[in-house]
Amino acid sequence: MYSRQLICFMTVADTGSFSAAAEKLCTSRPALIQQVNLLESRMRFKLFLRSPKGVSLTGAGRRFYDGAKQIIKIAEDVKRQCIAESESFFNVIRIGTLPNFTPVVLPAICREFSARFPGVCIQFEEYPLENYFKSFVDGLFDITTEYMCGYFFDHPGYQFVKLLQDRHCCGVPPSCALARKKRISFKDLRGQKLILYAKGITRADDDLREYLSRNEPEVELIDIKAYDSSLPVKCELEGCMLIYYSMYQKSFPTLVSRPVEWNFPIDIGLGCKTKMYENSAVSSFIGLAKEMYPSVDRMACFYGDGRKHGR
Repeated sequence: MYSRQLICFMTVADTGSFSAAAEKLCTSRPALIQQVNLLESRMRFKLFLRSPKGVSLTGAGRRFYDGAKQIIKIAEDVKRQCIAESESFFNVIRIGTLPNFTPVVLPAICREFSARFPGVCIQFEEYPLENYFKSFVDGLFDITTEYMCGYFFDHPGYQFVKLLQDRHCCGVPPSCALARKKRISFKDLRGQKLILYAKGITRADDDLREYLSRNEPEVELIDIKAYDSSLPVKCELEGCMLIYYSMYQKSFPTLVSRPVEWNFPIDIGLGCKTKMYENSAVSSFIGLAKEMYPSVDRMACFYGDGRKHGR
């Protein structure tokens, strides 16, 4: 952390002798004298008074010694603080969450992780969807909340850890006649207004959008960039239906969730940086998630009656 010249100067000042300082630093006396001479040249004042009996500090040298000692102490204190902060960083996992979103898989993983690793703190940081992945790239959190595999994870340096699959369901206002149906078909959607993710956010929604645009022109598609708490009210007031993932139906309790006849598989999992070894706690968390959900081919479909199908 400190220049060779400064270390040589401090050692000579502490020992009062070039020979003793050279022995302590495991160097030669001429090399040590050269370093001190270079430092004096840089400072443009004499540091030592030399005599056959040894060396002593000049007035300027004493002031320089006292200041250097204080600076080194401050630097060492800062170093210790940084080490402590770095060590505490490896005992913290920051999970980015989304507003108006009720996770299903993540709570179980967090509970099990806390039981196995009680010394690691899990912090939850909430970010709106429009800033979510930018915040992730900027390093504001380590792991994404459980989420569908979107196009973001095509970028190098980031990975999507698939845990299970889900499928779409349809949120219907209770006043709509379709709320009484057991399952929603493409035919049922004709003449309806359907709210779903805008193009380019998720593959499954894009596949559904492409199918409807090509085969069901009577369905009016309404784009959204994020889900929020006002959507159920919008559905009720404007006679719309809302497309979301069946396992998250609890996020929309005022709508009647109905399974659908189509199946565009939705990969659900966690996102993290590829270099997870930078934080061992993050690696352990992802490893536990994989352990708890080893069969990535299974479907996690939560229908309106609360049962899971296709497991």
